[in-house]
Amino acid sequence: MSNLLCHEISVFVLNNQGQVLLQKRSANKKYFPNTWALCTGHVEKGETPKEAALRELNEELGVTVSLEQIFSFSFGKFDSQSTCFFYVICNFSVDEFSIQEEELSEVQWFRVSYVINMIKRHNNKIVYRDDKLELFFALEEFVNHYIL
Repeated sequence: MSNLLCHEISVFVLNNQGQVLLQKRSANKKYFPNTWALCTGHVEKGETPKEAALRELNEELGVTVSLEQIFSFSFGKFDSQSTCFFYVICNFSVDEFSIQEEELSEVQWFRVSYVINMIKRHNNKIVYRDDKLELFFALEEFVNHYIL
């Protein structure tokens, strides 16, 4: 996918227990303060989406991985035109992440099914709404098939 189509990235940080890492946006964020979200960011000029994903992982979470350790996450007909999704396997404990404090207040591992239930209940503590359910259903299927 080219930079022209992909303006944003989102990264599923997964562990070997089939959990996804969510990060709590800081209280001073203009949009969605104190809510759980994926590692996301914008693709900067001259940067590929994958390079943007690597940069955001490092800036927001202190995670350094190589291009070979991050993979595209495709979920069929629901693929976004403007957001590229990736996944990376990272088995850090929450204490091992070095979070960017002006952006985040904490990180936590969640079962994908729990995230789906938060979305279904319209929980105001998570950024995502019903339009992202198919994405998380695809993630749950992926985790159950390839991780667990």
